Amino acid sequence: GMVIKARELAEKHGWFLPRQFETDANAWIHKETTGPEIVTQFKDKPLNYFFTGYGTGGTLNGVGTILRRDSPDTKIVVCEPDNAPLLY
Repeated sequence: GMVIKARELAEKHGWFLPRQFETDANAWIHKETTGPEIVTQFKDKPLNYFFTGYGTGGTLNGVGTILRRDSPDTKIVVCEPDNAPLLY
C-alpha cells in the first residue's frame, strides 16, 4: 500500500522519509498524553467505545494501552480508508 509506495518514491528521488511508522515515540506520546486525557474526561461517565482512524498506529497503540488498563470495558474500534489499507 501507501507505505511501500512512499519508501519506493523516497529511494528513487532521494526524498526524506520520516519513518513515523517505525518509531516508538509515536505511540509513547499518545500513551503519555492523549490516553490519560480521554480517561480523565470520562472519569464520571462510561466510555463505551473509542473509535480511531488507523494511520501510523500511534494513536491506536498509545491510547489503546491506556484504555485497556484504565477503562477495560471500553470497546476499541479502528478504521481505515478502503483505498489506502495498512491493516492486513
